[in-house]
Amino acid sequence: MKIGKAIDKLLYEDADAALDLAPSEEILYVTGRHWLILMARLIIPLIGIGLFGGIAFYRAIGGGFLVTDTGEPIGFDLFNILLVLIEAVLLLFWVALWVRGGKDPNPGRVLLAANLAVLALIYFRYNGGRIFYIDPGRFFGQAFDPLNLVFISLAIVSLFSIFLIVYDWLNDELILTNRRVVYDNDQVFIPRLIERRVQEQIFIEEIQDVVATTKTYLQHWFQYGTITIKSARIGGNIVFHGARNPKEMQRRIMAQVNENRRKRTETDLEKMVEARVYNEPPPKVKRPLPPVKPRWDWLSWLLPANPEVNAEKETVIWRKHWVFLLRGLFPPFAMLFVGWIIVVLLGSWGLLPTVWMTVLIGALLIAFVLWSLWEVEDYRNDIYILTPTNIIDVEKKPLGPEDRRTASLGAITNVSFETTFISNLLGYGNVVVETAGGGGKFTFNHVPNPRDVVAMVNEYYVMFKRSEKERSLNDMLELLRHYHLAQQRHHELLPMNGTGANEPTPATQSLAGAPPTTAATVLAPAVSPVQTAATMPVSTEQQLHPATDPNLAVTQTATDSVHSVRPGKEQSSA
Repeated sequence: MKIGKAIDKLLYEDADAALDLAPSEEILYVTGRHWLILMARLIIPLIGIGLFGGIAFYRAIGGGFLVTDTGEPIGFDLFNILLVLIEAVLLLFWVALWVRGGKDPNPGRVLLAANLAVLALIYFRYNGGRIFYIDPGRFFGQAFDPLNLVFISLAIVSLFSIFLIVYDWLNDELILTNRRVVYDNDQVFIPRLIERRVQEQIFIEEIQDVVATTKTYLQHWFQYGTITIKSARIGGNIVFHGARNPKEMQRRIMAQVNENRRKRTETDLEKMVEARVYNEPPPKVKRPLPPVKPRWDWLSWLLPANPEVNAEKETVIWRKHWVFLLRGLFPPFAMLFVGWIIVVLLGSWGLLPTVWMTVLIGALLIAFVLWSLWEVEDYRNDIYILTPTNIIDVEKKPLGPEDRRTASLGAITNVSFETTFISNLLGYGNVVVETAGGGGKFTFNHVPNPRDVVAMVNEYYVMFKRSEKERSLNDMLELLRHYHLAQQRHHELLPMNGTGANEPTPATQSLAGAPPTTAATVLAPAVSPVQTAATMPVSTEQQLHPATDPNLAVTQTATDSVHSVRPGKEQSSA
């Protein structure tokens, strides 16, 4: 029980370190691989420790292999009789396979080789030889000879691989937050130093179904299996094999999906009513932008800010890591260095006059400057842009062609990043943005801090989807408003009760003695004053003289027309 709690604590700590959470985001649940998955992965290194360590120990105490002249009696002993029985079984299988025939000759060849090997061992032991034989006097000094050092090294490597496998097992987890589900997969070479991390994620809004399966009795008994998180995109599902308590993770994800839908619906409706009915514009939500780090202005022409932030337009621009600028500048520097050495050597040997040396060195400097400027401009022109509505990938050659790809944030289906052993050391990686339709993948190659880039794209995506949903709700409200106006035009609005008067509401009573209103009056702020008045019928007890209040006069006139019945029926008295 204590071991399980300790493992859960380690999983949560690694999940917190693996994700860059948004200000309103929190980790709800984390699950990892089952301990049986760890045991299965440890079989090979444990065999390696036993095999290589056992051979090293056996040779250290004076053991030898396939030893002749042991002084043992010749003939058939118990072990040789056992080998004869094994040979008989192998021979029987080989004959049966030969009689049946078949298109694939490899099984027959393997059985034939095994028969020959067993026959050789029987003959070797029959003549007094032994496969294993311990004689410290005969095999003295084997403990630290080169061969034994190789076996000891292999045993140490197997032991170290056990540590890496356990660490890697602890760093593979499925993470649920209140905004997304993330599959964090670490491939560890040196812990905390050289790791290759790949993350896949699905936003809560995109989840369609979660499937938890236990396909075998062993999985059912030990409560582990496969979690499949399905989304609307093609090939965008997350599959997590060997998960602990898959049904619990399934339950929590679906609970969060339902809770998110409910909260978003309530919040969006409240904002819609406030903004569209009561003319109170919703507060503008500022997108979180990465902090602008102070830098020297004179260096901006060579190394612009990365990321480059425009707070006014809320855009973020990334370029490749500065290492790739250095890689681009390496060829011109190499050309200048090698060319300078060649010119100096030719001049020192008297093969070039001084004038020609000066001309060649000047040409080298001009070529170096032009080439370097080309590489710097090429580095600056390859950019990845994130705007409140789009992602843009620009590849442009200096003074040349440009390849610009654009996709809407609404088309994004997945955002992930990949790092290698070297890129993890230097702090860069590739961010892959998958989009629906024919847009394909957008790959932000070699960007610094790829996890921060993924977090920023996620934040912009969520805000875009929310604004998109708000636009949809506003369209629905606009449809209801036009429906209400159509009812007015066709004289289909009926009173709320049989007396011809509408029930008063607190909102209408607060209008300085204004008469009660219909339920449709709630939509009044979204229309013109005349249309608003047309939706406010006045009872006879509360009618005012038109001269005292022009608005109420318009209201009364509109009420008389509204309360007229449909064509062909008697009109009701006001």
